Amino acid sequence: MKKVLFITSLYYPHVGGIETMITELSKFYRSQGINSVILTKKWPTTLPSHSYYNGVEIYRVISARKKEEFFELIKWLKKNDSKIKADIVHIIGVRRPLPLIGLMLGRLWNVPVISTIAGGDIPDKYDPQPGIIWEEGKELIPNVLRQSDDVNCVSKYLGRDLKKLLPDIKKIGTLYAGIDLSIINKAKKEKINNQYIFSLRRLDPSKGIDILIKAYNLIKNRFPKLYLVISGEGHEEQKLKKLVAKYHLSERVIFTGTVKFKKGIVFLKGAILTVVPSLSEGGGLVNIEAQAAGCPVIASRVGGIPEYVKDGKSGVLFESGNYKELAKKISQVIDDKRLREKIIKGGYEYAKSFDWNKLAPQYIELYSKNINRYKSSSSFNPWSDLTSDLWNKLKN
Repeated sequence: MKKVLFITSLYYPHVGGIETMITELSKFYRSQGINSVILTKKWPTTLPSHSYYNGVEIYRVISARKKEEFFELIKWLKKNDSKIKADIVHIIGVRRPLPLIGLMLGRLWNVPVISTIAGGDIPDKYDPQPGIIWEEGKELIPNVLRQSDDVNCVSKYLGRDLKKLLPDIKKIGTLYAGIDLSIINKAKKEKINNQYIFSLRRLDPSKGIDILIKAYNLIKNRFPKLYLVISGEGHEEQKLKKLVAKYHLSERVIFTGTVKFKKGIVFLKGAILTVVPSLSEGGGLVNIEAQAAGCPVIASRVGGIPEYVKDGKSGVLFESGNYKELAKKISQVIDDKRLREKIIKGGYEYAKSFDWNKLAPQYIELYSKNINRYKSSSSFNPWSDLTSDLWNKLKN
């Protein structure tokens, strides 16, 4: 295996879990003599069609929705086939239309297609966006997954949810997302305003930051010098600031806006603890980042989080949405020195198992297994007139 084609909805300069995952995998693959190339949407349209990031080649194409746009995309693929052709196609995330393109390219080249489901890909009652994406791609997403040679998720929880949606997929594996432990180890500590609780989350309803603020309000008098630092942006920002004002906490709750990854790690290293109060969460890699930074983690017992935080060993879990229980857990972690030391030590040891140097070889093993068992007779099976027309234009 010499080359991997990653298919993803967005990539650098966009930064998120999937983008970081692809960057880290590409870095490790390069150390093993495997090249990566990335095919992603050109969004915003002002981005260059071709560029490099960390030595990895990126091709950005139109986000096709109309029939003529798809035909334009097929024309581009045929023209640039030799530049992006790879030994395996790895689709990460299911946002249309590129998973369809990834599947067709795999069948055109007679190579395996791997599909990875991430946290924002499965419909969720607390976060409407994945449901909208799934509804818009209600034909594309299931058919791409059914025809993929291997389907895996970043948590067992997501795998169970996907199985409920698509019970005819026989096997759904689990491959976790990871961290670069060396970068986290190099970061320095930083303290602001004495002791502080740190939150590193999008300010969206599903992330439960209002639960954290309510819990903090219950303990504010018991810990008069304890501050709350909230990093992130999102739709809930103004609503959360009003909640802070309602509780007369404006002088003790600090909103920093979005911070870069390394700055977030610095904040984690200086915090007395971090809280991940999600109402839903497919994975929860921020928990591993915090554990690697030596920051005690208190997280909600929901979704894939219990796979990323071992209750009482690498962190502390509480019932999702229960701010009174959260307040008690915060007090417990601050007061109980032995518990703090236990979860700090246990958290760091657990985080080491998520280092990309340990996880990335599992992805290479998955690729090799699929390449070795791949049947060259596999073909693309159109499910509509449009996909039939696109396939005929691509292969002829």
